[in-house]
Parts: sequence; C-alpha cells; structure tokens
Amino acid sequence: MIVNKVEVSAKGENHRGIVLLTLAQKDNGWTYEVDNMTGGNFALTWRAKTPEKASSKLRDIYKDEIWDFKIVE
Repeated sequence: MIVNKVEVSAKGENHRGIVLLTLAQKDNGWTYEVDNMTGGNFALTWRAKTPEKASSKLRDIYKDEIWDFKIVE
C-alpha cells in the first residue's frame, strides 16, 4: 500500500503538535516532505526507488511505541 499523506506526532504528554508528511518524487528517488514549513516544504534526506519502498521505509522509521502515525491518504 502506498501512503500518500500521513500525520505524525511523538507520543507523550510533553510532545504536542502534528507534522503532515506528503509523498514526493525527487530527481533521485521518492521521499516525504514536511508540509507547511516556513519557506516551503522540507524534504526528508533519504530516498527510495519506488513509492511502495518509500511507504515501507516511512512505516519502519515511525514505530508505534514512539510515534502516533495516522494515514490520511
């Protein structure tokens, strides 16, 4: 399954705020961008060869024990 948009936030009382990540194709592969940043969207530093692999990597990075991970699209 390809994850196009996801809301991510750290679990815990001291961590508030949700970050929206959107799948993006760059010249050197697929990654996610942090939406609504001052000055434009900010692309994560890693790349994957396909959108499916990018989605899989995203799920691996944001583990349930630490992160609230809500697929939007």
